[in-house]
Amino acid sequence: MSDGIDIGVLAESFNEFLSAEWAREKAVAYAKSNASYAADLWSQVSALGWPALTVNETMGGLGMGTQAAAALHEAVGYAAAPLPMLGTMLAVSLIEASGNDAQKQTLLSVLADGSTRACVSQPLNSRLNADGQMLNGTAADVLDAPSASILFLRGDRAGQAVWLAVPADAQGVSVERVLLADTTRSIGSVTLKDVSVDAVHILVPADPIALDDELLRLAAIALAADALGGGNAVLVATIEYMKIREQFGRVIGSFQALKHRVADHKASLEAARGLVEYAAGLDKDAPDALLAALTAKQHVTSAAAEVARDCIQLHGGVGFTSEYVPHIYLKRAKLNEALFGTRSVLLDRIADMLEAA
Repeated sequence: MSDGIDIGVLAESFNEFLSAEWAREKAVAYAKSNASYAADLWSQVSALGWPALTVNETMGGLGMGTQAAAALHEAVGYAAAPLPMLGTMLAVSLIEASGNDAQKQTLLSVLADGSTRACVSQPLNSRLNADGQMLNGTAADVLDAPSASILFLRGDRAGQAVWLAVPADAQGVSVERVLLADTTRSIGSVTLKDVSVDAVHILVPADPIALDDELLRLAAIALAADALGGGNAVLVATIEYMKIREQFGRVIGSFQALKHRVADHKASLEAARGLVEYAAGLDKDAPDALLAALTAKQHVTSAAAEVARDCIQLHGGVGFTSEYVPHIYLKRAKLNEALFGTRSVLLDRIADMLEAA
């Protein structure tokens, strides 16, 4: 199906829907709430098939690839939409790579229709001991955990790396939400106390290291795309503000020094787009697929955070007050920098790959 869909048209449809259903006013109002995700918006995008985007067609999905996923995450970032899309997308890849036929049949269909929301442990999360019939332990800083209905956690069973698919409402499971400056997403600490586990809950990857790298690649591209969308959105909002804000009897958008700052940010974001599109366009088996994804993530998230930071200043500082949107994008951008590997962690990994090449 993906062969017949133009990515540009698809991206436009994502943006059109979110601009209509998640306007800036909603983003500002949501930032003052305490919800873990926008439930009504999730229902709407599920009806449109967004969670099914990368699910195999045989399992009720649309069967599209990384370019389509990047377009979706860019649109979500542009709107600063509080949707647990990344956890669901990573879970789809995890299940398709390591689930047996029964697990795929059971799990992918409910992820595709949006009735089940997923979260996936980050690379540095410790592994839970899954040797017995009961699970005990804690997985910290799991993105989307507070909004998830199924938790995919790292584990070890008989010395083998496995993934544990744990229902969030299972007896003995508790999720403590971690307070974030970024209110558009949620992170939680998952605690398991005598949680019953059987074979249906255990996914065994053939190559755990390769799967970890693939999940990291997908997450890096998604976060880079999200940051790109957010950077462009906050810049657009700032340009609009500069056209109406007056100082010394003139709109501040007429001041040459401010024009140059905006131009620099636009150039930076256009260069960032090239990194995202290159990484998303590579086949997952390409020799530099992971390198390109990590490079895009560490550079684009940093660039978007700098754009958002300066856009607050271009608002005269009021951009950090609750009535305006720049602070929303700055907080989201800073979290993008930290998720699935901080800048220093990714630079170390990139250096290792370059040295080994």
